[in-house]
Amino acid sequence: MNLSFFRKHPLLFVIIIFFGLFFSSTVVAANLKLYFAIQNSRSVKSANYQDIAIADQQLPVDKLLKLIQQRLLIAHDVARWKWNHKRPIEDLKREQELLLKVRQQAKTHNLEPDRVAEFFQAQIDAGKLIQTADFQNWQKQGIKSFPNVPDLNQTLRPSLDKLNTEFFFALTELTPVLGCPQIGELIQSRSQVIIQGDGIDRQVQSLAISPLLKFKSASCKVVSFSY
Repeated sequence: MNLSFFRKHPLLFVIIIFFGLFFSSTVVAANLKLYFAIQNSRSVKSANYQDIAIADQQLPVDKLLKLIQQRLLIAHDVARWKWNHKRPIEDLKREQELLLKVRQQAKTHNLEPDRVAEFFQAQIDAGKLIQTADFQNWQKQGIKSFPNVPDLNQTLRPSLDKLNTEFFFALTELTPVLGCPQIGELIQSRSQVIIQGDGIDRQVQSLAISPLLKFKSASCKVVSFSY
């Protein structure tokens, strides 16, 4: 077809132009629809992945919080032994030895010694709060001594040392994400469920987890762990 043909059939020319424009707009609209559908799908997948990734953190978070709870509950037997043997609650020499040891262990686990020492200091201080409350209650009740108390050096301290070793593995697992706000929120919410028991009030609970909430992360990229 040449130009003279369209001059003789102007209506046909208009129809061709119309269908050409219609077809073009339909193709553009379809492409736009496909583009937005893909973007929306990516957004949904990203949101779902984040939900799954956050959910994956609950297991290692719970593991660490359960270790904290176990250590706090042992504080009652430590307090009973000290009460029976008329020993003071605070043992600064022992504390300094433990903090020096955990600083050295932190390096072998590629953890920051100061952060690790702060975490263990918080566990010591939280345990002392429990022991102090026990001493005050026993004094009011006029209790002289307790029978069948596990020995501090033979039983209780080895149990605490075992827990300390487990703390390192739990901290190593969680450290990459500890600075993320979502993980901080998870720790706070799960601690209220897990860190419970005799003598564990809100003050003890808050003190024990406080170092975990101070971590800062350059990139808060939540990752999934394999078990």
